Amino acid sequence: MNTYSSNLQELEVQRQQLERLWQPTPVQRIRKISNTWLRAAGQWLIQSLTEGNQLRIWVKETKQSTAWYVYDPASSVQRQFDSEEALRIWLEQRYSN
Repeated sequence: MNTYSSNLQELEVQRQQLERLWQPTPVQRIRKISNTWLRAAGQWLIQSLTEGNQLRIWVKETKQSTAWYVYDPASSVQRQFDSEEALRIWLEQRYSN
């Protein structure tokens, strides 16, 4: 057998060993999945406990215009405004009453 052929075989064995080492074990896969799930559940819990009944405000932009939205979880009311100024006026009136 020539040296070239034996070197190729050794390289192939080393490649297979490295690939086995690189692949995560079943335990590692389960840990990764459970960590991802636990992180998502924790974020949801923190968000649920800290946001409470706070107003949620967001903006949607289209080619024609910009719309401002507000949602009040306490009253389940959602409003849309054509400008930031209109939204601010509504907020001031809401908190001054």
